[in-house]
Amino acid sequence: MDITKKRITTIGLLALILSAFLTAMSQVFYAKQVQEVPAFLFTGISFFLTSCYFAFFARTHKKPYKWQGTIGYVLKLNGASVLAFMCFYFALKYVESAIVSALEMGIGPLFVLVLAVIAKESIPRSQWLIAIGTLIACSVLIVAVLSGSSAVKLDITMPVIIALIASISCGVGAVLCTVYSKKLNEAGWTTSMILANRYYGIILLSFLATYDEFLKYFSGNIVWILAVTATGVMLPMYLLQIGIRNCSPLMVMMSLCFVPIFTFFFQLFDSRLTWSPISLIGIILLFIAGIISLYLERRTVSE
Repeated sequence: MDITKKRITTIGLLALILSAFLTAMSQVFYAKQVQEVPAFLFTGISFFLTSCYFAFFARTHKKPYKWQGTIGYVLKLNGASVLAFMCFYFALKYVESAIVSALEMGIGPLFVLVLAVIAKESIPRSQWLIAIGTLIACSVLIVAVLSGSSAVKLDITMPVIIALIASISCGVGAVLCTVYSKKLNEAGWTTSMILANRYYGIILLSFLATYDEFLKYFSGNIVWILAVTATGVMLPMYLLQIGIRNCSPLMVMMSLCFVPIFTFFFQLFDSRLTWSPISLIGIILLFIAGIISLYLERRTVSE
């Protein structure tokens, strides 16, 4: 057993779980606040500040960027980040936050395995079973929304349908972010370098979407945006990058199945939401799949 590898993987897993906890907490708060403001006001300001913050730290490390051979990965990472985050924050405006995060995290493991099949990699049967289990859990959550049984009572309108599609799409984006971030890690990029250069697409599209409303909402919302940026974006993303560096892509996606269960309990404090047994069933199924996957990963590392 490689003790060093085990320790590194453990650090990665702890970073991922803490990231999930902070992400869930910020999701519930954001979902409540965004009902009164444009969906992409937060993403424009927040990810601009995040990029500036990590660009500063990247410069203090005085480590040169290795652009040769990596510019393609940077562009792809920006595209994947747009898909992951803009779809996610749009969906939170229309669908229960626990379900949005569950759909994102639930589709991820299956997409990881699809990419592995395309790459002609060998996949253990246990991983297929876990991925299929997460897909079943996602189906339960979709039924909860479409039947009106989720914590947020919704009419099935076109924005709600688009939000469900966006929730699934951001799961695909999250997997691609993991893949391209790992490529940059392997090319010698530090965590701060990656976080400083992965949000250009989000910033540009967010400001284009809100430039005519920006001044109207900026002053009245900047305090909570700054708070959520620090605790719900900067720190969780830094911890997530540590997890990406130290763990496999499948493990990254499965560990994020903790986000929906954390989100579900945080949102119990939101007066807009009601108790939803069917949502809880779907989220618990995802949580169980995440626990099993963590156990299998730890056992694999120990062998």
